[in-house]
Amino acid sequence: MTTVRVAILSFAHMHAYSYADVLARMEGVDLIAVADPDAARRNELRKRYPDVPAWFANHRELLATVSCDAAIIASENVHHASLALDAFAAGLHVLCEKPIAVTVSDAVQMIEAARRADRILMTAFPVRFSPAIVYARQAIANGQLGRIIGAATSNHGSMPGGWFVMPDLAGGGAVIDHTVHVVDLLRWLFNCEVEEVYAEYANRLHPDIPCEDVGLLSFTMTNGAIITLDTSWSRCKTYPIWGDVKLEIRGERGRLSLDCFPLQVSRYDDRRARIESFALSDNLDALMIAEFISAIREKRQPAVTGEDGLRALEVALAAYRSGQEKRPVRVAEIRAA
Repeated sequence: MTTVRVAILSFAHMHAYSYADVLARMEGVDLIAVADPDAARRNELRKRYPDVPAWFANHRELLATVSCDAAIIASENVHHASLALDAFAAGLHVLCEKPIAVTVSDAVQMIEAARRADRILMTAFPVRFSPAIVYARQAIANGQLGRIIGAATSNHGSMPGGWFVMPDLAGGGAVIDHTVHVVDLLRWLFNCEVEEVYAEYANRLHPDIPCEDVGLLSFTMTNGAIITLDTSWSRCKTYPIWGDVKLEIRGERGRLSLDCFPLQVSRYDDRRARIESFALSDNLDALMIAEFISAIREKRQPAVTGEDGLRALEVALAAYRSGQEKRPVRVAEIRAA
């Protein structure tokens, strides 16, 4: 089995630590280089991952000097496109953190660059690999719920702080942070697209941050289903950030309740006044990265593509336009802009 050599471009997103931990345990995969412009963070990373042989402040220097097969991008959202375009120009496959980009034009450029380079662009939607979601998709496809009428969904968390609350780096706040995961799940579960979005969002819980921290979306899908999605950063500081992707799906013949992170162990840390929870079930990041590596080896498209990332981004951007203009917005308006 040929070893797949992987580089991580930026650890700005906390998911990068999980990805690096997964890569360190995978057979036939080497994490061979890291680029991160933050010197203090880079120094800490070198202590945590002493087996990584090459470290860079500039990703272009990494791409020019290290021979690798793939890159995982976990930078601030606004930099996803430029990092991906440079990686494709260097001949690398790319797994990009969500949202795929902050504008439709950036996402389209990434998809086209991947196609020209004949390389993979995979969007980091690990919840797709949840056993609960896989089961639900099979049940819906088999007609066990009958025609889908609607769903009430949520993706909550505590306010992450840092660049996540800076619209010029994140592309927004809670809406862009938490909409894309659930939209991707719904598209995959129902095998259809979001058609129209109405959104209300505001800053209600954390007045010192310059973006929205609560949001509620209502949208229709092309299968006729009516969906609500709560995207709020409404958890307190000591509540686990991750682990709240819930869907209540109603069909003509049945109802399906999904909690994608039900099995957890909690650690209480008085020194940091923090509670952290860890899944006891499947590591979704590990399943996602295994799919990325398999797609590279098998020279095929991954289960989650760049186009999937674009479709989810379009819904988030439609939500922002809806909130600004106080009207329902068709996703086709965003696509045509």
